[in-house]
Amino acid sequence: MTAAERHPKLLYWAGVALGPLAWGINLQGVYALAHFSCETTKLTGTIMSVALAIVALAGTAISARAVRRGVGAEWADAQGGGPRTFMAWLGVGSGVLFALVIANQLAASLVISPCLR
Repeated sequence: MTAAERHPKLLYWAGVALGPLAWGINLQGVYALAHFSCETTKLTGTIMSVALAIVALAGTAISARAVRRGVGAEWADAQGGGPRTFMAWLGVGSGVLFALVIANQLAASLVISPCLR
């Protein structure tokens, strides 16, 4: 397998990988910054959550682009391209789902005071 063949296959996995990765970083980051947010009002958690939601949506866009690019290849591929297309659609759904989860955690962190422990 050459690097040119491997590169498009990684595009199908972008939404599947970037969404959960962004959510995990967001979750741990919000918990780590909660102590410092209690002492002084900082927007670091909000900025971090917005940036990571954009990362999750970027993975969604990359997977969606891989779906569009691979539509014509399904007919040319002897195996039909079914598993790759399924993985790309799974990446689109996963990226959107994790972006919504990050947005919900952002809303909760804006409403609930970090000093309540």
